[in-house]
Amino acid sequence: MFEQLLTTALHEIKSDSPVVLVSVAHATGSTPRKEGAMMLAGAQGLLCGTIGGGLLEHRCLELAAAQPTLGHLMHFELDNRKAGSLGMVCGGTTEVLFTPLCDPAPLQKALASLQDRKTAWLCLPLDGSAPTVAQDGLFPPHPSVLSRDGKKMLCTPLSDAGRVFVIGGGHVSYELCTLLHRLDFRHIVVDDREEFCSPARFPHAEYALVSPLSHLASVLTGALSPTEADAFCIMTRGHECDTDAVRFALSTPVSYIGLMGSRRKRETLFSSLAQEGFSDDVRQRITTPIGLSIHAQTPAEIAVSIAAQLIAWRAAL
Repeated sequence: MFEQLLTTALHEIKSDSPVVLVSVAHATGSTPRKEGAMMLAGAQGLLCGTIGGGLLEHRCLELAAAQPTLGHLMHFELDNRKAGSLGMVCGGTTEVLFTPLCDPAPLQKALASLQDRKTAWLCLPLDGSAPTVAQDGLFPPHPSVLSRDGKKMLCTPLSDAGRVFVIGGGHVSYELCTLLHRLDFRHIVVDDREEFCSPARFPHAEYALVSPLSHLASVLTGALSPTEADAFCIMTRGHECDTDAVRFALSTPVSYIGLMGSRRKRETLFSSLAQEGFSDDVRQRITTPIGLSIHAQTPAEIAVSIAAQLIAWRAAL
């Protein structure tokens, strides 16, 4: 999301076209989108992104086009039973921030941070003044309104802290990584076959690593060490590779381990782990079969079921 927003905004600024970043700063009750949802508005309407569509988005696009240089915070009632509401029936309230974008410098810094995989936050003052980029200090992992430099700001991480380690580069992994990119999941792919694990095959992966899966402990170290905010999706070509990957995943603090495979394959794996001394608790840590139960058959359908489960996992972080 952010890369498209930033590159589009920089293009509009370079073309001397008015552009406004429209963000949900606060939301209560039932609303189309929550804090941090963003869209880019130009003179002709929506450029990219969304704050939920419908009447709210339509009204905000009108306001941005009518007052492209006015930065401000605006309150909206989404309850048609209240006077002055938009006529929506959601029932919640939303505060929307309008930030005119004129200076390319902070946007270029944000884009560079995103592309260099640096931890950074886009900070939007609630008075609608120019954005800044923060790379210092500890911020919440989700969009939040904080006090910074004497101002209240909507601070939004430019990338999610959580990463998805996709172990195995086969057909389902290929389809899954396409979805992970669209859903703004950082992801890393590992396989022991070079033809199934390359930047050409996985162009949006942070890394495509070729390594024996029995050596994951020596590959995923340092900055690549899995954390509690990370997930494993294990979908290798065979039982032995699965066991190597699961064994390593269980040694890490990750909060999601998903394993693809038949019931017989899973029971064989659990039996092997038990013989190695792993406790019965391992079953509680491993989600298998991986993905939501939607009767998926094809690699693309299975990828959709896994991506949906990962969305739920990320929302619970």
